[in-house]
Amino acid sequence: VHKTAYWGQLTLGTPPQPLKVIFDTGSGNLIVPAAGCTEPGCAPHRKYNSKASSTASLVTNERGESSSDITFGTGEITGDFYKDNLCISEKLCFDVNFIAADSMSTQPFSVVPFDGIMGMGFEDLSMGAGFNIVDDLQ
Repeated sequence: VHKTAYWGQLTLGTPPQPLKVIFDTGSGNLIVPAAGCTEPGCAPHRKYNSKASSTASLVTNERGESSSDITFGTGEITGDFYKDNLCISEKLCFDVNFIAADSMSTQPFSVVPFDGIMGMGFEDLSMGAGFNIVDDLQ
C-alpha cells in the first residue's frame, strides 16, 4: 500500500499555535484556517489566532494585495495575508508570509484530517515573492 498524502505538525505564532498541515507539491502557499472562520469547512479544525500572537502582522504582496480567493480542484478558500513565526521543528523556525483563511468551502475541508495546507510547489504557484515556503528555506 502506498501513501498518497503526507501531513505533519508545525506551529505558527508567538506563543506557538500547533496546526496539522498536508504537504502539497501542487500549490505554493501556506494556508491555515483563521480564528474568525466559523464556516463548516473550518469548524472541525484548529485555527490560527493572529490576535494571540505577539509576532503576527498583516502583509501585502508585491501587487499590493492583502487577501486572496483561491480555487482548488475540489474546493476554495478566501483569506488575508499574514506574516508570523513558523516552526517546523524546535530548531527550524523562521518568519513566513501565509494565508489565514476566513472562509473554507465545506467540501473537502470539513472532512479532511488536517487543519491547513503547506504548499511546497514552485514560486509561480504562490501569492508572490515571500509567500513560498521552499524559497524561504534557502
